[in-house]
Amino acid sequence: MIGAPGSRLVLRFLDSLRAAEAAGAAVVDAWVAVCPLPSLRGGLRTIAEREAGHAALLEERLRELGGTCDAVVPDAMRGAAVGRFGSPAVADEEKLALVLARYPEETTVRRPIVHVLDQLDPDLETRELLRLVAEGEGATVAWLRAYHASLGG
Repeated sequence: MIGAPGSRLVLRFLDSLRAAEAAGAAVVDAWVAVCPLPSLRGGLRTIAEREAGHAALLEERLRELGGTCDAVVPDAMRGAAVGRFGSPAVADEEKLALVLARYPEETTVRRPIVHVLDQLDPDLETRELLRLVAEGEGATVAWLRAYHASLGG
């Protein structure tokens, strides 16, 4: 059964999402380090902590289900993102636009996680963990969109 605790699909998904969340935290931390706008920096710090927290929760659940942390975001991809978002030469408005172009609406960022939720019926703990991670991702995109709009208005 796909949703059975410990199933290979679930373990791979949790591991991949864990790696992506950890990489996302590193990218946002790099942005925080060069962000000159106090209000944006405060929001980004919160987002970075949320991403790191998601990675930690996913790792913990993965290990509880008997999985291991093997997935990684390729170094070239992670390095390019950290370099771009950690560059003071790239304007914050451009960085916001890049993120929002990738996620044109909150459902876009939540979709891959929500797709898996229905397959986790017997594993209620993992399902609810992922549901709240998805909501956090949507909240992040909504906040970034609102902040970006406030820069234009």
